[in-house]
Amino acid sequence: MNQEEAGVSVENKPPIEKHEKKKHNFSKDQLLTFVRVRFPGHVKSYPFLIGKKNLHYGEKVVAMSDRGMAVGYINSFPYEVKFEEKMLPVRSISKSATDDDVKEQVENYKKEKEAEILAKRLINKHNLSMNLTHVEFTQFGKKCVFYFTAPARVDFRNLVKDLVSELKIRIELRQISVRDRAAAVGGIGSCGRQLCCSSFLEKYGQVNLRMAKAQDLSINFDKLNGVCGQIKCCIKYEDEVYAEKKKKLPKDGSLVTCKNGDQGKVLKTHIIIECFDLMTDKGVRKRYNFDQLLERNAKFKMPGINEFEHISDETGTVIGFEEFKVQKADTLKSELKEIEEKEKGFSDSVFQELFETTSIKDNLLS
Repeated sequence: MNQEEAGVSVENKPPIEKHEKKKHNFSKDQLLTFVRVRFPGHVKSYPFLIGKKNLHYGEKVVAMSDRGMAVGYINSFPYEVKFEEKMLPVRSISKSATDDDVKEQVENYKKEKEAEILAKRLINKHNLSMNLTHVEFTQFGKKCVFYFTAPARVDFRNLVKDLVSELKIRIELRQISVRDRAAAVGGIGSCGRQLCCSSFLEKYGQVNLRMAKAQDLSINFDKLNGVCGQIKCCIKYEDEVYAEKKKKLPKDGSLVTCKNGDQGKVLKTHIIIECFDLMTDKGVRKRYNFDQLLERNAKFKMPGINEFEHISDETGTVIGFEEFKVQKADTLKSELKEIEEKEKGFSDSVFQELFETTSIKDNLLS
């Protein structure tokens, strides 16, 4: 596993002090064990060195975030990465969170809610077009960050002045996207599970309507959109599979020639089962397995639908499927046989090395 796959990169690590020196005791290519820790209200998780600590997925820990020492939870299993200079500085988990640590975190949460109520009241007072999502105290309570979404730029200078006069600390207002809001706040998706963006996804939002159309999904935004109001990130999970399957099939409406000599117009493709329905030039509707396709974009004259005296439907049988199934079974058997022979050769060599004999057969005969 390399650094990009493991998520150990400069961009994903918590920001550090400018004067922090890059001193370390790690050697090049040394294997380091990391876990990823997510802090409440953070959009992303961060890698932390655990060494030989016995920590579990979901366990609450105390670690240094960019907002100061905070309680977070482990949201990955341990993984190993070879050390490189660009990984510096490497952060480590301070300890497992105790009841006192969790209690202190709850107290901070109460303060953040009080600040949120105050900010919403002042936003209404100034009649600003912005939606406050959540509030965080950073730098050990010396700074308060207010996160919000808005359709356009917002002049909140007067709001900042009122917040500073009320809270007597440094104030920062940060505009985020609706996806960032869902990732930071969290929630439950339509599948009944925790949101992907707030649990394990490091990069999210790289999804579009084209992916939904490629999967033949109904363009119903009530079902396509997630809790953030945008297209669900999970639609991307199967996009690669659908793209590979579609390469095997002809396009809807195209003229094709099949291996059995049938010619016609493609009425519909069934991506999951890798079949396509064809209206032949004889007026028969048939269903073919993808491997029965001989020629795409064939050049012949296709009669109009009204030119047929009658149309029959024979889509109950998939032409070529049984032959394809037998061929796949034979291929699988040959692959398994090859694997067994390799395993047998490996076991023979191991026994030969152990017992210092020329072969297992000679050993058995003696």
